[in-house]
This record gives sequence, structure tokens and C-alpha cells, in this order.
Amino acid sequence: MTKYWVLAHLLLVAGTLSFAPTVSAWFGLWAAGSLLLFTRFLPPVLKGESFWSARARVSHALGRDVVLWALLLAALYVGVGLFNGPRALVLDLSSVDLMDLSAKPQWIYTAPKMPFAPSSVNPAEGVPFFVGLLGGLACAVAVRTALPRGQRLLALVGLGLLAGVAALGAIVVGKVTGAAPTLALLGGVGGASALWLMLFCVCLGVVAEAFLEGRPVLCAAALLAACLDALGVFAFGGALMVTVAGVLAVVWVLFAGFTVHASGRGPALLWHVVLMAPVAVAVFAGLALMPAGHSLTTLFGHEPLNAAWEAFSSQWPFRQGLAASVLDLNPMLGLGPNGFAHFAELVIPESDAAAWGLWEAGGTALPNDFMRLLVERGLIGAILLLLPGCAMLGRCVMRGVSIAQNRTHTLRYRYVFVFAGSLVGVVSMLAMSLIGAPLHAPAPLCAFLIVCACMAGWMPRPR
Repeated sequence: MTKYWVLAHLLLVAGTLSFAPTVSAWFGLWAAGSLLLFTRFLPPVLKGESFWSARARVSHALGRDVVLWALLLAALYVGVGLFNGPRALVLDLSSVDLMDLSAKPQWIYTAPKMPFAPSSVNPAEGVPFFVGLLGGLACAVAVRTALPRGQRLLALVGLGLLAGVAALGAIVVGKVTGAAPTLALLGGVGGASALWLMLFCVCLGVVAEAFLEGRPVLCAAALLAACLDALGVFAFGGALMVTVAGVLAVVWVLFAGFTVHASGRGPALLWHVVLMAPVAVAVFAGLALMPAGHSLTTLFGHEPLNAAWEAFSSQWPFRQGLAASVLDLNPMLGLGPNGFAHFAELVIPESDAAAWGLWEAGGTALPNDFMRLLVERGLIGAILLLLPGCAMLGRCVMRGVSIAQNRTHTLRYRYVFVFAGSLVGVVSMLAMSLIGAPLHAPAPLCAFLIVCACMAGWMPRPR
């Protein structure tokens, strides 16, 4: 009865973040708490063990899992920041000489209730990240401590299907209403495209593995998920995203031919069509279903590309330098959710017309997940929040070192294609995080943490 309860709960959390229009902080606490309770008291039972043995095994793993303790620290740090607010913008008259008519008062934010703790100007702006962080880390803990490898594959395919259905829904809504989809919890169009690109790579890895292992149902489900995710990338992605996804689609077509040849299954022509045609159809369908005002001409035309490059080459360096100046206001604790948008105007010199022109032309966004994390959470918060990710990716690095040092040639390479797809997907998400902020949206952050939690299990291991 309990075999798939943890997996179902994990997909319920990810699905809610993919489809719900808004979430509250209480949902984040419920998602993390209930999933951990399910993991502890109703774990999946492995072959040959009793229910009580499974509970003892999972309890022992939970006590030793560094990600669980990082989850508690992250919840405490980010939660305190939400409660330590709001802060009002006021004129500072205390430092103005009333006898000096040329003196001008400065705008400042009032001090938080607890000056020694992280704070928020507007706590509501920090709720989505809080929910995504808690939900994602709880899912990662469940994956690392309870889910067997077979269910981890189902979790990845389920994530791909959920994100793909969200992409299909956005296309349908856009065609019916004529309005651009908001995709709020997916991080807008940019965050959603990064999520779809990552899961497109992951699901293609699952397709290759399932095909070689002779698991047709899993192969078909993963192929459907990959096609739906590709549909979203090509329908909504920018020029860079479409280019990367197109290159990966071409690589998949070439690799699929090699896979069919290596498997030795016949008829080979049929399997070539089965593995290649759906991806090709999804690519062309996505390009054909681009919303109004969003076409290949507007993406790859000479003038649009030049304009996009000029905007990026001026805005990105300017905003990174401005973020460093904002960070100087509180380098240890940060300035809270969306702190860059609130404090940037206070550090731009009034006489710097060029800086004000760049600021007004580019809005209030900070296109760098890592710099945004520093500005909003400070050095202390950045270390606490990067710790679980470093623990999960660090396990992959350590296992890679042990594989490189192995001289016995007794490694088992099952799931290596899933690892390859996951690695490409994770690298693509991290690369997009340098020029955007997809990991500050709940759904991409949750999916990214789940994929990272699964990665070490797909690496070659001793027989």
C-alpha cells in the first residue's frame, strides 16, 4: 500500500508549483513537513525487507543526510527574513542641517524589527522562493533517503510530463485568448524555458536508457515528456534557448541512430522513426505555434540579434556592478527578497545620467541567480542556501574521482545515459542562471534540486 506514496507526494508538490497561480508560505511548510513525515513513516519497501526494516533504514538515512539539516537551516534563515518586515521608505531628516538650504534629505528604509537578523522590505515578495526552496529540498531529501532507482526514473519522467503539460496549457491558453501566459511560479517565460530545456535533456536520457533495457512503457512516457518540453522551449524560448535546444535535438537524432544500431533490434528503420520523428515533430510544431510577435524572424533577424546583443552587453555588466554596490549596504545578511529592485535607486548617483538611463531602460531585474542570492541573502545566507546543492553535486564529484581512480574495470554502466542527460540539463540550467534568474522561481528550483538529488545514483558503480 505504501510503495508509491512518497513518489506520489513528491509529484504532487512539483505539480502544485507548476500549475498553481499563487502559493503561500504555509503551503511551503506543509509541503516540506508532510513529505518528510511520509518519507519517515511510510517509506517504499525494498524487495526482501519488511515494513519495519524499511522504516529503520530510512530513519537512519534521514539522520545522516546533510541536505535535511541544510533544509532546517534554510527554512529558519529564510523564514526569519519573511517575518522580520516590512520596511517603509522614508526621508532621513536626522542628518540634514536645517540651516543649510542646499542640503537635501536622503531616502532610506526604516530599520527592521530585529536589526541583527535577515529582513524583508516586502515579505510577500519572498514567499515564492521560500516555497520552492522548502519544497525542493524536501523532495531532494525524499529522493536521497527513500526512493529506489526505479522510482527515481518515474519521478524524473513525472516531472517532465508535468512541465510539458504546463507548456501545452500555456500554448492553448495563448491561442484561445491571444494573451501571453504569465507562468508566474515557473519564473515567467525565461524561467519556464530553462526548466523545459533541462527536463528535455533529462527525459531524452531516460528514453535512451529505457530503449536499451527493453522497457517500452517507460520509453514512451519519457519520449512524450521530452516532446512536450521541447514544444515549450521552441514556442516560448528566446534566440539563445532555441539555438541550444536545436543543437541538442540534432545531437539526439544522431545519437538515436547510434542507439538503434548498438541495440541490434529490428526492424532498424522502424526504431529510427520511433525515436527521431516525435522529437522532430515537436521542434517544428513548437516553431509553428510561437505566439504572435514571437517568430524566427524576430528572434534571428540581423537587426533583432544586434539589438539583443547591444542590450545584453550594456545591461548585464551594469547590473552586476550595481548589485555589488547594493550588496555593500549589508554584505553579511543581505537586503531581503527583491532587495536589488528596492535599493538600487538609492545607490545610483543623481548626477550619473548614463546610469539612470540604463536603469530605466532595463527595469528592476537582476539577471544573475548567484549575484541575486548574495544581494538578497548576504554572505551568510548564500553559504547556507548553497550548502545543499554543493552536497548533492559534491557527491557526484567524489564518485567521479573514485571512478577515475578505478583500475579493476568492474564498473556497472547501467543508467549512464540518464546521468548524461541529467548532467547536460543541470549544466544548461546553471548556464542560464548566469544570465537570468530561473532558480529564484519555485518550479524550476524544485525540479533542479530533484534532478541534482538523483544524479549521483546514475553514475557508474562497482558491480
